[in-house]
Order: sequence, then structure tokens, then C-alpha cells
Amino acid sequence: MATTKETKLAREIADALGDNDSLAVHIGFCEKFSEAFLRKTLQKVLSIPEDQIRKTRGALFTYLVNQNYGKGSSRD
Repeated sequence: MATTKETKLAREIADALGDNDSLAVHIGFCEKFSEAFLRKTLQKVLSIPEDQIRKTRGALFTYLVNQNYGKGSSRD
């Protein structure tokens, strides 16, 4: 179960990405990954111009989080 802090971070990420439909996915990321890793990934996604993103910012964020899974980004 997500803590209030994790839920707040997930909402912040979803709002920044314009991806509130995937809030449950973002909550799952917040439970699994460190806040620093998620914020760094979010910053990277937001720095990319919209016309250079194939699908959506939310899809890119999900892709990057999953690509970097296991590279020291987990909470474990």
C-alpha cells in the first residue's frame, strides 16, 4: 500500500506528464523506485522538446523507468 508521500509524488509526476489516466502505474513506480531516481527521470523527460517525443511524455517516462530498472534505482 502506497504511503501518503508516495501517492503525493505519483500525483506530481502524473500532473507534470499530463498522464493522470496512469496514476496507478505512477504509484507503483513510487513504491518500487527511489524518489531521486524518479525525479531525475521526470526532469529528463520534461527537458525533451515535445516534437522529439514519438508517443507521449507519459509513455517515454514509463519506458525510461523500465529501461533503468536494476541499475541501482530500486529502493531495495
